[in-house]
Amino acid sequence: MFKKRWATMWRKFTSKHNPEFTDNKLDDYSALLQYITHLADHKLGYPVSLLTYVGIVNNKALGIQSGSLANVLLNNVGDPFKDSETSRMEVKRHERKILAILEKFFGLPEKSIRGYVTTGGTEGNFAGLWWTKRYMINHALPQLITKDDELKQLAKAEQALYAELAKIPNNDYPERVNQLQKIIDNRDSAAKINGVVQQLLIPTVFFTKDHTHYSIPKIAEILRLNIRPILSNPDGSMDLTNFKKELILHFGSHPLSSIIVIANIGTTITGAVDDVPGIKKILDALQPKPLYSIHLDGALSGFVMPILKPFGEIENYFDALGVNTIAFSAHKYPGLSQPCGVILARQPFFLKAFEKTERSVEYVGNILDVTITGSRSGLNVLMFYNALQSLDIDHNNDKLTKLVNDNLLIAKYLYEQLVKMFGFSQVSYLHHFNVIFPKPSMELAKKYQLMITGERATICVLSNVTKRLVDQFINELQLEKETIMSAVQTEFKIKTLNRDYTESAIKLFVKSFCDSEPITRHLKMTYKDYEPFAREVIEKAAKEGLSVVAVDKKNNVIACAVSEDIVNPFIPDVGKYPKMKPIFALLNELDKPFMTGKHFVKGKIAHVWIAVVNPDVRGQGLSTAIDMACGELAVRKGFDFAYAEFTNDVSEKITHHYDVYKLLNSVKYEDFTLENNEHPFSGVKGGAAAYIVGLRPGIQLDSLQNCYKEVSH
Repeated sequence: MFKKRWATMWRKFTSKHNPEFTDNKLDDYSALLQYITHLADHKLGYPVSLLTYVGIVNNKALGIQSGSLANVLLNNVGDPFKDSETSRMEVKRHERKILAILEKFFGLPEKSIRGYVTTGGTEGNFAGLWWTKRYMINHALPQLITKDDELKQLAKAEQALYAELAKIPNNDYPERVNQLQKIIDNRDSAAKINGVVQQLLIPTVFFTKDHTHYSIPKIAEILRLNIRPILSNPDGSMDLTNFKKELILHFGSHPLSSIIVIANIGTTITGAVDDVPGIKKILDALQPKPLYSIHLDGALSGFVMPILKPFGEIENYFDALGVNTIAFSAHKYPGLSQPCGVILARQPFFLKAFEKTERSVEYVGNILDVTITGSRSGLNVLMFYNALQSLDIDHNNDKLTKLVNDNLLIAKYLYEQLVKMFGFSQVSYLHHFNVIFPKPSMELAKKYQLMITGERATICVLSNVTKRLVDQFINELQLEKETIMSAVQTEFKIKTLNRDYTESAIKLFVKSFCDSEPITRHLKMTYKDYEPFAREVIEKAAKEGLSVVAVDKKNNVIACAVSEDIVNPFIPDVGKYPKMKPIFALLNELDKPFMTGKHFVKGKIAHVWIAVVNPDVRGQGLSTAIDMACGELAVRKGFDFAYAEFTNDVSEKITHHYDVYKLLNSVKYEDFTLENNEHPFSGVKGGAAAYIVGLRPGIQLDSLQNCYKEVSH
């Protein structure tokens, strides 16, 4: 009776002085601190000395207070789904909750995901590839066992063949040759089987050359994986045409090799997102279908993929995209103060990877270790958990959506400011957060910690980047640019064409076309013949404000580009300049495919149809500068596209400075015929070409149909 009463009293005492920590206390950090402190007071086992906890090391200078969770060891060892039996200074409950929140966030069913909090993207990629290799080997295990048995049989057969060879007399050459051939055939059979085994044991990793994170080739080397780099599209995403080609070539020579594809969700420099559904479609189309796995390296944008929706509305990102693993860095997004990340995997995939494997560590309480590092920072886990709770992601995505949208607005603002400074052709804003522009001085690059690649710099607009910070950077960049330009004494300035420049522009127009243009010279056009036409064109352009000029230090026009709204075209009065009739007929023929049968929408398509450069300053990039400036002006006026005619191949090359362009028609001068079968340009080499060009960032040719209505006949 006494023993029973004493035991009851002891249980009450220990429960009071040995606080337990349960799932319903996850957000109570003071209760967690009390629990961890109690454990620290009684730690005898795991080999750490807790110098900060006992006060020998003072972290106050680092901003870490004694008696806080940041000042005591929190060590999550191994798999977060297996608590340690004895090494209990861990926060695996919080880690499991992180995984549960992300499971719901990415649309997976409850308790269908495995993973853990990593040190960052590299460890996440490492774990993803390691697990995938294990998965593929375990998947091929029956074949490997069969092949191993075959090799053992061949090894025994080789021993027997050598034993038989020893019995054959040395002078019995035919019989010895016959026996040696059997040995060679046996070895050839073994070599073929070994080749099969190598294919089954060593997966091949496909990744985008120069844009996939540098950790992937490094990890592949450590894990002894084959690598197959794939070419990229201009924006840094995987070129699926090249991927399909390389995949077929590889599959033809290694039909039993399993395949791992690294798909990027936000590359470091351009922020590109690979076409994962397209990758899956290509893999599924192979016959026979290979064993493959897709790993998403979501370093930057992976965490906010359900907000950005790069593949449209998706309920389950793993099932819909055919993905087994995803890794991303939490210090990039949501933005923790310590390097940190996460690796997530489908549970069936994970269990297959560690099938029939016992990886428990006995001395720390039979912890199952499926991680790369083993010991992992519990403080990082708490930071990650606290960030998810602060964003309220467990309940809805409203806060995170607002955060992402704010980032995108600032990124667009930054892009617009840089375009004003450098011009449309020099600034890229292809995906979400990353804006790329010409490299400034290293002093400015260091001050603002820009990402530098060659002659380009990248700014990644996340939540720390405010409009105020952007304005500060732009002001300093503008000052630096003006200082550099004044130092080299810029030869020209680009201005909008107005009445102040009409006479100078007319003189340049007349002189340039009459002296240099092949078809004008062929028609023996004089200054007097051409001047009325040039005057009408320039005066109309000056009124409309869509054209630009380049002026030298003396304010003389040395280059000019004329543009108009396509709904309000210049209509020539041929009676005033009859020698021009063949030229207008040529332009009408050139324009027929695009102009005929359409009613254009005002303010959508700019007609850029004349560009001239003073012969004395040609070869200095003025042609490109003036044409690009004309395009930039049109963008600022709200235009989406430009329709342009070119009468020489030098001007035509300007189209290649745009991401989106299409040749609509071309006419060779010698082939052009008037109604009376006259060939007005016989003997003139070259021809004229008409293009449509996308001006606005991100515009695609599909949008062109919104700029006009077809006219019914």
